[in-house]
Amino acid sequence: MSARRFALVATAVFVLMSLFIYWPMWPGDPQRLVGCACGDPAQQSWFLNYTPWALLHGHNPFFTTAINYPRGVNLADNTLMPLLGLLFYPVTWLFGAISTFNLLMWLAYPLSALSAWWVVRRWSGSNISSLVAGLLYGFSPYVMHQGLGHLNLSFVPLPPLVFYAVYKILVVQDGRARRWGALLGVLLVAQYLISSEVMLSTALFGAIAAAVWMALHWREVTRERVAYVARALLPAVAITAAGLAYPIYFGLFGPEGIRVPYQGGISNQYRADLAAALVPTSLERFGTSFLKGVGDRFTNGQLDENGAYLGLPLIVTFLGLWLANWRVRAIRMTGIIAVIFWILSLGPWLVVDAHHTSWTLPFYYLAQLPGIVDALPVRFSLFVMFFVAVTVALALARLVGTPRGGDDAEPTSRSGVARAVTLVLLVASLITIAPLLPLPTKPVGATTPAFFTGSDVTAIAQGTVVLTYPYVDPIDGQQAILWQFESGFRWRMLGSYSAIPGFFPNSVIVGPWPQPPLDVVNFLRYWEGTALGTQQYSPVQLVTASLVSDLRIYLRRYHVGAVVVDLASPHAATAVTLFRDALGRPTVEGGVAAWLHLTGRPARP
Repeated sequence: MSARRFALVATAVFVLMSLFIYWPMWPGDPQRLVGCACGDPAQQSWFLNYTPWALLHGHNPFFTTAINYPRGVNLADNTLMPLLGLLFYPVTWLFGAISTFNLLMWLAYPLSALSAWWVVRRWSGSNISSLVAGLLYGFSPYVMHQGLGHLNLSFVPLPPLVFYAVYKILVVQDGRARRWGALLGVLLVAQYLISSEVMLSTALFGAIAAAVWMALHWREVTRERVAYVARALLPAVAITAAGLAYPIYFGLFGPEGIRVPYQGGISNQYRADLAAALVPTSLERFGTSFLKGVGDRFTNGQLDENGAYLGLPLIVTFLGLWLANWRVRAIRMTGIIAVIFWILSLGPWLVVDAHHTSWTLPFYYLAQLPGIVDALPVRFSLFVMFFVAVTVALALARLVGTPRGGDDAEPTSRSGVARAVTLVLLVASLITIAPLLPLPTKPVGATTPAFFTGSDVTAIAQGTVVLTYPYVDPIDGQQAILWQFESGFRWRMLGSYSAIPGFFPNSVIVGPWPQPPLDVVNFLRYWEGTALGTQQYSPVQLVTASLVSDLRIYLRRYHVGAVVVDLASPHAATAVTLFRDALGRPTVEGGVAAWLHLTGRPARP
C-alpha cells in the first residue's frame, strides 16, 4: 500500500483508539473534565481561555492580576500554553474553554502518534514498522500518565519533528540548509509556547543525539558538512532567539518573575526508579495487584509522573533487535541514544524500589547546565520511548525487507521463525503497555453554580475583587477559576493555583501569597480541606468576634467588592455563618450566597 493510503489507515487506527481513552467524555465535551474537574485540568482550561481574552482586551498575556490579587501572577513562568490557546480560540469562543481543553487532551494521542508515524515512515520506508512506532510513542505510558491532566506535557507531536529536522541538518544534508534551519527554529519556538520544559528537554536531547552521531561517525565530519550545519544553525538560532526573547525575559525579570528552580531542583523526587521500566502501575491494564502496588510507590506515589514503564516484552524486543542489527549504523545509533536517555531519566541519584541510594548518576552533572536543574528526569521517558520505538521500527523494516538506503539497503534474515518471534513479541509489547481505560473524568456542571453562567453574575461590577468559597487553593480546590472564565473574566479573585516568588530570596511557592490577617484564609482553607478529606491544615476555632473583626479588615485591605459562597460545596454553612456575622444577610440566587457592592467601586488595576 502506498504511504499516502496507509496514512489514512494509520490515522483511522489512532483516532479510533483515542475515542475510548476518556469515555464517556467525547472530544470537545463541555460537560466533563479530565480527573477531578479541579487542579491542573481546571487551571489549564483557565490558561487556554486567558491568552486570547487578554490579547483581545489589550492586556499583556504573560501577566495577570485576575488571580492572586493584588500581587498577580507571571504567566510566563506557568503552564500557559499560549500557542494552543490562540490556535484553538475559535473552539473556546464557540463552546468554552473546557471544550477546548478536552479536545486538545484527546488530540494529543492521535497527533503525537501520527507525528512519530510520519517521521519513522520517512526513515524506515515501512508502513508496518512506522505504525508500530506511532502506537508505541503516541500511546506510551508517558503520554497516558500525563494524560491524567497535564495537557502541556501530553501534547507532544512536535519533538519527533524536531529530531527529524536535526537529522536532515546533520546527517542527510539535502536541500537548502537555511530552510531546514528555519523549520527547526519555528518548531522550537512553537514547542516552547506549548511547554517550555518539553522544548528545553527536546533541544537538549537533540544536541545529545547529534553528539552521539558525531562520536560514532567522526570520520564523516568534514569541512563541507560543518559548513552546512553552520548555515542551518544561523536561521535556527535567529528565529528561536527572536521568538522567545520576550517570553524568557518577562519570565525572569517581569513582575513576579521566578529566577530559581521551582520544581524542586536537582533534589526533586520525580525520577525514574530502576525498576519502573519493568513494573506496571495501577494505570496499566495488565499486571498483578502486587506488582501494581509496587509500581504505584514510584515517583513519590504520583501516578501522573510515573510514565517510565516499558514492559518486559518491549525491553526484550528492543534489546534483541538492537543487538541483532548492531552492525547497522542507524539502528546501533538509535539504540545507544535510547539507553543514554534511559540512564538520564533515572535522575541524579539511583532509586531502587522507591529506596534512594547515594549512587551518583550522569544526570547530576548534566543538571549543572542552566535550565536543566529544574527538569524532572522521569519526564525524559518520552524520549526513551521514542528512540526505543525508532530502533524497533528500523529493525522491523529490515526484517520485512523494506529498509532505506545506505548500508541498510540489504534486508536482514527473513526466516519464518524470526518473523513469528518478532510478531509475537511486538503484539505482547503493545498489550503489556495497554492502559486501564477509561481514564477518569468528572462532570463539571455541579462545580459551576448557575449564578456564574447566567445574567446574575452581571451584578458584580467589571473588575471587582471577589472572595470565593471554596477559596482558590492549590491543594484543595480550584472550582472558582472555572467560575471566573465562564463569566468572562469580569472579576478578579483572591488566591490562586500558580507558581509565584516565595517568602524568602531564591524561593518559590505554588499557591496564593499569604494575605494577612491569616486567620481568615486559614479558616476558609481548613474547612475546605476538611470537606475534601485532605486535612492539610491545623484545626482552627469556629466563628469568633475576633475572626469577624479580622474578616472586615481583610475585606477592606484588599478592596473586596463581593463575597460569593457556593451553597453546594461542603461546609458552606460554616463559611456563610462567618460572612453573615461580618456583613449581614446575603442575597441567595443561582446556587450561591452573595454579598455584593461591598466597596462601591471596582478594584484597582
